[in-house]
Amino acid sequence: MTLAFAAATADAQTSCPRFLINSPMVVNIEGHFVNVKKSRTSIDVEWHHHPENLDTFFVHLPDRPAFNFITAGSYRYMEDPSNKVKRQLGLHHLKETIGETPLKLDDMELLANGQFLCRDTLDKKNMAMSTAFSNAWYSLVPDTLPEPKVVVMRGARKEARTFTIRQWKKYSDESLPTLVKLENEKYSGEIWIRSAYPINALQSDPLKETLEQKPEVKQPELFRKIPMQGERKIPLILKLNQELLRE
Repeated sequence: MTLAFAAATADAQTSCPRFLINSPMVVNIEGHFVNVKKSRTSIDVEWHHHPENLDTFFVHLPDRPAFNFITAGSYRYMEDPSNKVKRQLGLHHLKETIGETPLKLDDMELLANGQFLCRDTLDKKNMAMSTAFSNAWYSLVPDTLPEPKVVVMRGARKEARTFTIRQWKKYSDESLPTLVKLENEKYSGEIWIRSAYPINALQSDPLKETLEQKPEVKQPELFRKIPMQGERKIPLILKLNQELLRE
């Protein structure tokens, strides 16, 4: 009933996207957590943000295979980078957690598309922003704007969590929260931005350059999957067998 009401409300009102980043950028994010199972886990995400196009999140987890999350707002899917198999996702899939971390797919969806219901501009005191298309989080309440220090998010089953932003930093004229503490009664953790730069500078990514400068270790011909190069010659014994079979 609650989800149906939220969907009907979203359809009745206009959605006002609010982006954390307003220009095309690459943001490298790390997170370390103590999850609901009281075990430690982490995540590494490379986020490619395009305000007018597809957003892609390259997600690496220590306990599960890597995957890509691609979203354009009206549709989204997950991709296995090893074999390019795609899994189409509906809005109800956004409440799924990312691996063993306390983060959800909807966290990436909100970062990419920032879909919130338009607020009454006359109500200056109300800072609450209601999500337009989400089955995971219903509201986001910052203590102030545009650079809040505390943000509270509330969602299904009375779940709530608090982000305490310790520092904001400028990256190519974009202001981003560089160090964030995440707290909930069942889990906790810290998220920080390792690097951020305009997407047109992707080719000069210092992390990628470091990897490219490392010399490639060449395997001996003997240990390759295909140990010989060029055309494979048919052994003499097989040639004799072929002659006998023809007769």
